[in-house]
Amino acid sequence: MKKLLMDILINVNILKIIGYSKKWIEGISIHSKMVKKNIIFVANQGINTDGHLFIIEAIQNGANIIVCEKKPSLIQKSITYVLVKDSIEALGTISSNFYDNPTKKIKLVGITGTNGKTSIATILHCLFYKMGEKNILISTMGIKIMSKKITTLHTTPNIIEINKYLNISIQKGCKYAFMEVSSHGIHQKRITGLLFTGGIFTNITHDHLDYHKSFDNYLSTKRFFFENFLHKNTFALINVDDKNSHKIIKNVLAKIYFYGIKKKADFKIKILKENINGNELIMDKNKFFISLIGKFNIYNLLASYATAILLGKKKYEILKKIKTIKPIKGRFEQFISYSGIRIIVDYAHNPNGLKTVLNTIKKIKKKEEKLICVIGCGGNRDKKKRSLMGKIVYDLCDRSIFTSDNPREEDPKKILIDMKKFRSYLKKKDILTIVNRKEAIQKAIQLAKKKDIIVLAGKGHENYQEIKGIRYPFNDMKIAKTLLKNYNR
Repeated sequence: MKKLLMDILINVNILKIIGYSKKWIEGISIHSKMVKKNIIFVANQGINTDGHLFIIEAIQNGANIIVCEKKPSLIQKSITYVLVKDSIEALGTISSNFYDNPTKKIKLVGITGTNGKTSIATILHCLFYKMGEKNILISTMGIKIMSKKITTLHTTPNIIEINKYLNISIQKGCKYAFMEVSSHGIHQKRITGLLFTGGIFTNITHDHLDYHKSFDNYLSTKRFFFENFLHKNTFALINVDDKNSHKIIKNVLAKIYFYGIKKKADFKIKILKENINGNELIMDKNKFFISLIGKFNIYNLLASYATAILLGKKKYEILKKIKTIKPIKGRFEQFISYSGIRIIVDYAHNPNGLKTVLNTIKKIKKKEEKLICVIGCGGNRDKKKRSLMGKIVYDLCDRSIFTSDNPREEDPKKILIDMKKFRSYLKKKDILTIVNRKEAIQKAIQLAKKKDIIVLAGKGHENYQEIKGIRYPFNDMKIAKTLLKNYNR
């Protein structure tokens, strides 16, 4: 792809252009080391580093156009400098222009909230694909155009990648896009320049307070998405059962719809029967069974159904396909061993998500079935939630095994100490503390008897463990299956 500089600067808040402006560019980058000839380098102030410090390196690697907020001390005659008020916002507009403004040609739905983003985005992707509608999924598990998977590092990829793959998806005939919108992505302006057809609010609970500093800031970031990215011709689908839902919709211009199980809503669902294999439901007078487990998954299913309706799909067509949706990888993913031990792998990595999963199991399991949980907390993340999560597991499970998650740059032993800082720890049973996650899973299998349930929480779909900047191969489900085979369990 090749574009004239002035064409990709349309609607950018430019302060000044230094140098020749009639240049061709063949790409955009925010990483100086990845710059090649005729690539535009956008220098932005990041969380840990300032891109302005790497302008010279970008030029040495081939950049002939620099977008920046501060005029460099050394101006090179062959280089064009575009001075802007906000380089991150400029990046969004530039990326959108470079890739032919893809969100003007595709119906993009953003899903935000503490829990449920991945599940709803994935259910919508599967549902529309089953209905014969080509679409793109942008989620924490990667980007998926129809059936082709593309791996990414962040819940919300950078805006260049988003526009690039949206453009590719349109060329392949996609009409819909379903995208997770994280609070980090909103706050870091990683969705600037995108036009949304609709937005979904799932819920908001304790999470990411290490980054946002307070719950009010976290809530405000979520609200910002609905107030600033949804205009009057779009829709906002809100979980009415969440106690903060009324705060989200204060200044929303979009048409507001509510979904829920408990309160009055535009879209409702009734749970007839719950068990460890799935749920029997009634939705729009239609009774059906689905293999998704837990009330939290019913909310995700209902939000997906409502979104399909709001995007113009027929009820009978949606209902015919939605009941065939299978559990999502790493989200209450189950496996039963030959001896009857049940393994459940779930991504629950915050207090509310963890409590919801464990309470769901306790509600539907039989009294004689023991619940064993292997749990860790991520390093370099919100420390306040560690003891909260430790207490939840300790209070709700028959056996608790505390272990490593992704310790990152932290000492995993210190993380485990933080997890045990709660008063009720002195009350009754012991907590097993095993730093090595594989050994912790192995211990859980040794302790389990026929029909007992082992929950491996926190990592879900992840196929790695991050330690000191290195990602080592690690998949909870695969390791559990291998260990079960070795133990003939």
